[in-house]
Amino acid sequence: METMIVKLRQNLLRLLIVMLLAGSCVVPGPSGGGKLQVSAKNPGTAIQQGQVFDLELTLSNPDIVNAAVKEIRFESNFFEWASYEGSIPPLSMETQANGDGVIKLDITIAPTGVEDFIFRFRANKSGEVLGNWQVVSDSVITAIETKMKVAGTTPTGWDPGLSPEEQAPDLGAIPYQAVVQITAFVDFEGEYVPRWTGSGTIISSDGLILTNDHVVSSTRYDEVVALLVSLTVAQDQPPVDSYYAYVVQADSQLDLAVIKPAWDMQGNPLDYSQLKLPFVPLGDSDTLNLGESIVILGYPVIGGGTITLTRGEVSGFTAEEPFGNRAFIKTSGTIAGGNSGGLAVNFLGQIVGIPTQLGSGDISLDIVDCRPVRDTNRDGYIDQNDDCVPTGGFINALRPINLALEMIEAAKRGEVTVSSGESQNLAYHGVGEVVFADDFSDASSGWLRTSDEDGKRAYENGEYTIEVVTPMYWYWSDQYFPYEALMAEADVRVANSVGDADYGFICGLQDDQHFTALEISEDGYFTIWKQLGDDYITLIEWTYSEQLAGSGPYRLAAQCSREKLLLAVDGILLGEVQDPDYSPGSFGLIAGTFETGGFKVAFDNLIIMIP
Repeated sequence: METMIVKLRQNLLRLLIVMLLAGSCVVPGPSGGGKLQVSAKNPGTAIQQGQVFDLELTLSNPDIVNAAVKEIRFESNFFEWASYEGSIPPLSMETQANGDGVIKLDITIAPTGVEDFIFRFRANKSGEVLGNWQVVSDSVITAIETKMKVAGTTPTGWDPGLSPEEQAPDLGAIPYQAVVQITAFVDFEGEYVPRWTGSGTIISSDGLILTNDHVVSSTRYDEVVALLVSLTVAQDQPPVDSYYAYVVQADSQLDLAVIKPAWDMQGNPLDYSQLKLPFVPLGDSDTLNLGESIVILGYPVIGGGTITLTRGEVSGFTAEEPFGNRAFIKTSGTIAGGNSGGLAVNFLGQIVGIPTQLGSGDISLDIVDCRPVRDTNRDGYIDQNDDCVPTGGFINALRPINLALEMIEAAKRGEVTVSSGESQNLAYHGVGEVVFADDFSDASSGWLRTSDEDGKRAYENGEYTIEVVTPMYWYWSDQYFPYEALMAEADVRVANSVGDADYGFICGLQDDQHFTALEISEDGYFTIWKQLGDDYITLIEWTYSEQLAGSGPYRLAAQCSREKLLLAVDGILLGEVQDPDYSPGSFGLIAGTFETGGFKVAFDNLIIMIP
């Protein structure tokens, strides 16, 4: 394993071009105020087209008087090659008429004080690029020049996709030769280690591979640094590690992605004209009928496992907005989780679906269904009760191939698009009878007022605040509303940021071991989860949303019932899920911390409605 990791590191260092960040210069600005020292840091990792990278900024005040910082300004040329993804702490960026992006700060740094910021961008353009940005204080304007070389996704000599006359080879009715295993490597304490696996299908002779988005994309806790593609060489042998690949198309809402091999195992760029890989032709999922036979192929486990076949029938179809009546194909086959992203073919050997579930093959011999990587339920232990990667389990649904056609065509043209799918998000408007309203101007309206070493709950300045002092801790306040279904809305504002804390609503609260939580986080994610006795159960895993990329404040909304658990922000639906085991109970406001304590959030203008 150590040899493989060292080789992987060497390959990646050879293959990708590291971002270089130039020094800064000072331009005279408005007079007055303390001096400000500005230092910027490059991400220290390789950058390629479509990849997310961070710019780190440290502002320090060595003077004996306060220094006021007004704004961070990214000049318009910056956005010719990069797009803003968010920041830590969360800060909103406004686009000016001249194309500049401006982040308003209006903060004061005391003498000897230091403020750190991380700005997250996505590299959308390859080649040698230049971006200028500025820190504007009350005494100086500090200009920072970012020079970067971004590796492109279309190497010289690559002719993407199939030529019109190229035909798929005859691989037989069970085209196992086109199925691959995909291993996601993450940076774990300075080492590149395999974290999870999934399956994929080769759909062009030059190596385009269709799979699930969750198989190849980073999570809130793990950043994918490399994708290893292992080819099927024989039906009775484990797959052979063959290429390193990266993402060219991804849509998290569809949970589909297209990746492309780029280098061999020695780190050499591929000659795509010589690949001539076996691939399957695209079928038409709209022609599938109930009872029609399908074959599913994939790799359910990592290391030593051979390709696995599952037979099934089309047992039904599932509708989902905005994808129509055939958003999913239900099948009678029971498919192991590692097959996620793999191949479902009809009797002609054409791909008609992609087995889809948030979960993939296990990478640990002593953990059967999942590998916990963080104390997500904050009980002081990392164990099976925590979120894990992968989640394992079984699949009985397929994404129809027709929903992937647009991204496949874009990949064949050499285009790079990584999307959260949020452009298709539905508007949300909660309508119902208001049964409770609170603007928190009256401190006797029923919410807890407590203060101890772990935190504080209080009415303050016309808001209700929850402060969590202790790391890895939750705090909530609740009142009893015995409705089978309820909706809630409130204004939420982060009063003291720690970078990754979470906050939102809690409903169906029976006791501290039985409740459901609907939350957003400071770093742009949302989740719906429940505590059922000793079990922490994720209903919607932490999912990134561009709607949460700013600093807020937000208008947060939720619905709680057996039929629907829903979370929305500023009139945009973030996610919804059904939990038939949901039971009505108390409703409350919740906040929590992870490694860093001291988080404080304010709630205002709460209303509770019944449909």
